Amino acid sequence: MAFSFFNKLRNKKQHLKLIKQELDKVRDVIARQVEPFGPHVRPYMEHVCRGRGKMIRPGLVLLTAAATGGITEKHITYAAMLELLHMASLVHDDVLDKADTRRDIATPNALWGNELAVLLGDTMLAQAMVMGAELGDSRFIRRMALATRELCEGEVEQSTRLWDMDMTRAEYYELIRKKTAVLFALAMFGSAMLQGLDEEMVEQLERMGTLLGISYQIYDDCLDLTGSEDAAGKTLGTDAAKGKLTLPVFFLMEASNEDVAGYVHGCVAARQEIDFSRVRHTEAFAEAIRLSVAEGLSRNAEAREVLWMLPESEARSALAEMTYRLDEMLEDCCP
Repeated sequence: MAFSFFNKLRNKKQHLKLIKQELDKVRDVIARQVEPFGPHVRPYMEHVCRGRGKMIRPGLVLLTAAATGGITEKHITYAAMLELLHMASLVHDDVLDKADTRRDIATPNALWGNELAVLLGDTMLAQAMVMGAELGDSRFIRRMALATRELCEGEVEQSTRLWDMDMTRAEYYELIRKKTAVLFALAMFGSAMLQGLDEEMVEQLERMGTLLGISYQIYDDCLDLTGSEDAAGKTLGTDAAKGKLTLPVFFLMEASNEDVAGYVHGCVAARQEIDFSRVRHTEAFAEAIRLSVAEGLSRNAEAREVLWMLPESEARSALAEMTYRLDEMLEDCCP
C-alpha cells in the first residue's frame, strides 16, 4: 500500500517537524541528567549530553504517542531515557571500534582514553535505568531491563564472533536485532504501553520498530563501506577492520565473480582485514550493496503495513515519512 499524502512530502524531510517542541523538551530532560552527579563527573556527562544526534528513537516514541492518543509527560521522559541509553551504547561502541569522531566531535575515548569512556558509558546506562524506574509500572521496568540486557548481549556476541566463518545469515539478523533493533522496538513498544493500548496493538508496533531497526542497521553496514566520513559525521570503515560480518560482506562472499568471492572469503578465513579498494570498482561490490539495500527496503515496506492499523492523522503520516526517509538513505548507498 502507498501513503500518497506523504509521497508529496518526502523530499521536504518534515517527519520530525510535527514534534519539534516535544523533541526540544526531550533534549532539555537529557541535559538535566547531569544534575545528580558531583563535580568530578558532571563535566564529562555534560560533554556527552550536549551531543545532537538524529533523535530517531525519541522521534519514534513521540510520533507513536501522537498517533495513538497524544503525547504525555511520561512519553517525554521515556524518550529522553531511551536516547540516553542509546548514547551510552554509542560511547561503548566507539571504544570497541577505536572511533575518533562521532557527530563531528571527538569521542570520549579519543578525549580521555578507553578506561574513562567505558566508565562514563556505564554511568549513563545507570542513569537511564533510574529514569526508567521513575515511570512506575513494574512490567514496563522489567521490559526495559530485558531490552538493555539484549543490547549488551548483542554487543558481547558481536565481539566474540569476529571473522566467524560459521555465522549464518539468520544469526546475523538475530545479532543486529539485539544490538540495534531492540531500541527501535523498545521505542514503539514503550510508547504504546504508556498509552495503554491493547496487547495486539502494542505487539504490532513493537514489530514495526524491530523491522525499522534491522533496516537501519543494514543502512549503517552499507554506509560503512560506501559513505564518506565528512558526510556521515563519524569514523567509517571500522566494521571491516575489526572483522564484523555484515550483510554486504555475506553477499560478497556469495558473489558470482569468483575472484571477488574468493578474495573476501579468504580474508575472513585468514582473519585479515579486507582491502575494499580492491573490490569497490567491481560489479560484484555494487551488487552486494544493491542486494543489501533491497533487504532493508523490504523491511521498511513491511513496517509501513502496520500503520494501517492506526487512525489517519498527521502523526501516522509522519511515521510513514520516517520509513520513506530511511528508504532514501538506503538508496543513497548504492554505487
